Amino acid sequence: MAITAMFVLGWRGGEPWTAAAFALFFYSRIARSVIRRPVLGPPNANPARRATWFLGVTTAGWLGTGLLAAIAALAGEGAEWWLVAPCFLIVGALQLYVLFSD
Repeated sequence: MAITAMFVLGWRGGEPWTAAAFALFFYSRIARSVIRRPVLGPPNANPARRATWFLGVTTAGWLGTGLLAAIAALAGEGAEWWLVAPCFLIVGALQLYVLFSD
């Protein structure tokens, strides 16, 4: 909700995209933590499925953050995003390779 409010109310260049990139990155970390240590249910129930979910959330976090960082750079947020966005996208692509490799 906070990200939506920032997009609607606080539009000044690339700031909302930067905020969204940070939020997505940290939300993916929270989801990874919950997958790694489930709150409900036995912790070792179907470890292969949990590992796949973990990799999927990790991949989505890196690629989504890289995309939002690239949008922030295009919107004029700052030159540092031109350096950060490719790194996030490369790590996301590597995670995607690990997720779908045999």
